[in-house]
Amino acid sequence: MQTFFDPEFQGRGVGKRAVRMLLEQAREENRWGVVHAFPATGNGPSNGICRSLGFRLPGRLDVTFADRVLHSNHWAIDPRVDLRH
Repeated sequence: MQTFFDPEFQGRGVGKRAVRMLLEQAREENRWGVVHAFPATGNGPSNGICRSLGFRLPGRLDVTFADRVLHSNHWAIDPRVDLRH
C-alpha cells in the first residue's frame, strides 16, 4: 500500500497544498482561531511548509516523551489574517 510518506510523493508540494486547503477552509468557516504546529527542529520540509504559508515562529519547545526529549519548533498562524497566497 502506498502512502504520501513514500519517497515518490515527497517534494511535490502535496503536503503544502493540503495544509493550505485546511487553513483556507478554517478561514472561510471562521474556525479554530490560531493554529499551532510543532514539527521537529530538524524536519526541514515541515518547517518549510510552515514558513512559506505565513506561520510565525514564537520559539522552540522541548517535550519529554517516552523518556526522550523531542526538540520542536513552535509555529503559529491565524488563517484569517496571516495566511500567505
